[in-house]
Amino acid sequence: MSRVLIIGDTHAPCVIDGYVDFLLDCKRAWKCDQVVHIGDIVDLCALSYHLKLPSQKDPIREYQLAMEQVQQITKAFPKADLMLGNHDVLPYRWAKEVGIPQSMMKDFKSIFKLPKGWTVHDRYAQLRIDNVVYQHGDRGRASAILNARMEFASVVQGHFHSKAGVEFYANSTDRIFGMQVGCGMDWKHAQMEYAVKFTAKPIIGCGIVLDGTTPIFEPMLL
Repeated sequence: MSRVLIIGDTHAPCVIDGYVDFLLDCKRAWKCDQVVHIGDIVDLCALSYHLKLPSQKDPIREYQLAMEQVQQITKAFPKADLMLGNHDVLPYRWAKEVGIPQSMMKDFKSIFKLPKGWTVHDRYAQLRIDNVVYQHGDRGRASAILNARMEFASVVQGHFHSKAGVEFYANSTDRIFGMQVGCGMDWKHAQMEYAVKFTAKPIIGCGIVLDGTTPIFEPMLL
């Protein structure tokens, strides 16, 4: 049985100040022995499909800044599972659009120099630990508990930055939960300009799952 720390969407280079230290504190406090990054470790705004400011159109500069934060995360957590999110796979989406086979592209782990201890799971993949499903969140329904009911298993997901917390569902024989883990990104960062118009703001925090049965959402003090 595992004690799992779940890192929310970080969208490097948009990681909010103090988030990595907060994660380390949570890992120590709950004595976690496994780490899952729920996806969108990087933002890749310059490669996104939405309108962007001229200053956000330099993919090389963004990559350099993102790498600094990715290295902070991987130094703190040299072993982890990463569920690729929709932002992480933007290079492969563009390659597909222009007809470049994925076999001719570098793999994500190489591009972002992730350590040997990191296992990268494909977009839409599901990782099971102690019969709990971990997924980025851009598959199925826009609710962890609804996905849990569809999967007949507890589900942990990210993707929806302004959603965080735990819901339970039980029938006469079983109990499952759905957890939204919030995120670790700074909505005031220039690359998040497209989201300023939304009233709902990101909920900064992380998830903990103990032995596949006890889910905890830890909000970060701001």
